[in-house]
Amino acid sequence: MALPSKGIFIIGAKRTPFCGYGGALRDVTASQMFAAAAKDAIRTSNIDPTSIDNTIVGNVHFLSQCDGGKTPRYCGIYSGVPIERPALGVNKACGSGLQTVVNAAVDIITGLAKTSLIGGTEHMSSLPHLVRNVRFGSVLGISYKFEDYIKNQFLDSYSGLTLEKLAEDLAKKYQITREEIDDFALQSHLKWKAAQEANIFDKELTNMTVTMKKKEITVDKDGVPQPNINTEQLSQLPAILDDGSLITTGNSSPPADGAAALIITGEESVERNKLLPLARVAAWSCVGTDPLETGLGAVPAVKRLLEVSGVGVNDVDIFEINETFSSQALISAKQLNIDPNKVNVNGGAVALGNPVAATGARMAVHIVHEMSRRKLKRAVAASSCGGGQGVAVMFEAV
Repeated sequence: MALPSKGIFIIGAKRTPFCGYGGALRDVTASQMFAAAAKDAIRTSNIDPTSIDNTIVGNVHFLSQCDGGKTPRYCGIYSGVPIERPALGVNKACGSGLQTVVNAAVDIITGLAKTSLIGGTEHMSSLPHLVRNVRFGSVLGISYKFEDYIKNQFLDSYSGLTLEKLAEDLAKKYQITREEIDDFALQSHLKWKAAQEANIFDKELTNMTVTMKKKEITVDKDGVPQPNINTEQLSQLPAILDDGSLITTGNSSPPADGAAALIITGEESVERNKLLPLARVAAWSCVGTDPLETGLGAVPAVKRLLEVSGVGVNDVDIFEINETFSSQALISAKQLNIDPNKVNVNGGAVALGNPVAATGARMAVHIVHEMSRRKLKRAVAASSCGGGQGVAVMFEAV
């Protein structure tokens, strides 16, 4: 599925800082994080929140908060969207945040909405431990096995492999070396550091005030990146898999807490309210891929996107490609023949962390601000999705 579009605009885009598992945002709920970014996006877009027709929010780990599947609904209400306006939750794994752009664009094209609040939020610090096979009783003497989806690897039911094993196999198949993978990870941190020192994130960040140890603190920058990490430290990290040699904690994205919100609207609303868009949503594509190559779903998604929009890869100024594993982003960029200097120009999920449903929305938030800052013409954000899918969205300057 792919479609070019006209007259669909991003008019507001903000995100919270991304903080590490158990970090500064550990006591803030997923809906509260999203509402903070959303209120800021609404304010900077100069629209009245009562003019928002619906809310579409990515949220994968809905068990991480007491509201569960209701989280997207409360994201809208807490952001000031009228109670009578509906909300939709989206789960497309790592592509969830980008998928909300697609859903909102379709709503605008079909007339279901004129303006939508979209994005993603994930609070991984509050993911619970799970215990199975005890609800209806257990055998005396059998110990309970706790499942921890933050620290442990779990088998995919289709492939029988873990995500880490799939990433390891993919890197070997495409003959990517450990040195290349580690260097990509290192550059993610260094690019974030350079951008942070140049205040590049200022226009996209929403500061948050939280209470930790009975003290109020202001969270005003990402808490995950390691700006002082070096090649030697990365090379000394052991492989995650007992029989592996490539995938490590250093070249994989760490879990994180965070949210990102965007306001998307149609041409009529822009003209009537004299709004100043950040970018236009020019086209998008959604594809299915082999689950055994789940980390490369972004490749056919971007190829299909470029095909339907009639644009060549060299006509795109910058790309955001999700770094669930740096090896996957590296292979994707190579398969698409993208100039490495155009990929994740200010760092990606390996440095910033990966609050799953928020990551795609963060990429969209960052890319529209970066286009404006650099006065670029065209950009693409793309993500592979667990289970073998890909989603890609093209943004153009207004």
